[in-house]
Amino acid sequence: MKTKEEILKLREEIIEVSLSLLEQGLIVRTWGNISAKIDDDHYLITPSGIRYEDLKPEMLPIVSISDNSFEGEYKPSSESLVHTAIYSARNDAEFIVHTHQVYATCVGALGKKRLKAEHKERKIIFPIAKYALPGTTALAKNVKECAIKNNETRSIIMANHGAVCFGHNADEAVKEALRLEIASRKYIFNICKTDINNVIEEGFSSKLENDKIVYLRSDTPERIKLIHQQIYAKRPDIHYIYHNKSEAVMTMSRRVNHMRPLLDDFAQIIGVSLRIPTSEGAPITVKKGTNAVFAYNDGAYCLGNTEDDAMAAAIVLDKGCIAHIAVTRFGEGSFISLRDCFKMNRNYRKNYSVLANSVK
Repeated sequence: MKTKEEILKLREEIIEVSLSLLEQGLIVRTWGNISAKIDDDHYLITPSGIRYEDLKPEMLPIVSISDNSFEGEYKPSSESLVHTAIYSARNDAEFIVHTHQVYATCVGALGKKRLKAEHKERKIIFPIAKYALPGTTALAKNVKECAIKNNETRSIIMANHGAVCFGHNADEAVKEALRLEIASRKYIFNICKTDINNVIEEGFSSKLENDKIVYLRSDTPERIKLIHQQIYAKRPDIHYIYHNKSEAVMTMSRRVNHMRPLLDDFAQIIGVSLRIPTSEGAPITVKKGTNAVFAYNDGAYCLGNTEDDAMAAAIVLDKGCIAHIAVTRFGEGSFISLRDCFKMNRNYRKNYSVLANSVK
């Protein structure tokens, strides 16, 4: 067991790494998780549903590798089972980062068993663990099997979910995540012919103040104002609308009429199904529990109770659109079942999002 001083330094390092990954865009909001091994049977991990910017060293719980029990005031990340599985399977795992990084996550939606890539003139294989619902023993089992079978790699893509990367220390784990993302981006760009950058572009957004709509741009067209008015009228739970006109979202808004979730976080935050108008002037679809509204050839309106919630929806929608375009051009993909989508969406709305918004 490390000393109290060493454990405190490890707690501080986890927070430093989380903020660095946040800055690099490999993790967003409260998504993903980070852990570090203390001894052969214990590790520290980021807590569930708390923004990385709000973390303090004492908030990080200690988890037992033998039975996944924990010590501390805050509950461990919902993916602690995955961390426990890797620590129990791999001696070279002493620091783990689980990310929802864009391009590796998109590769995980293609229905492949592995990603073959080249890095610095070396051939590398990144295995893809079979899909299972997040936070379940089934997902941890799939990741563990992958980690044991592929002992030459320290990066594992989790199908339709994200990636988990590890090493002897924080630097090695972060480098793994970056290397995986570079390889994944090349694959999505070159093999899937989807050379679309993950960049959010804002159009005409608005917010509710004292029950009145405030348009954030003075040049907001009347036709757009009507869309905002329709959304607020049908969704009294919404107080912020972010108009997302990124390249991926704009592409979807003029070429597709229906989106099903390819990614876990899409099902959780956006919803289980999206209808997209197929012609100019066609009516928009505003549904309870669905946090994006497409308009033909005009991107999508991402909804939230707060600006942060609406931005989260915009980020997840953009990634989901890149995945959808990549799957279409690749010619094969793996959509999440409607049953699993409903489970994740319901759980997120009732539990996770409430927790995330309660700590600020």
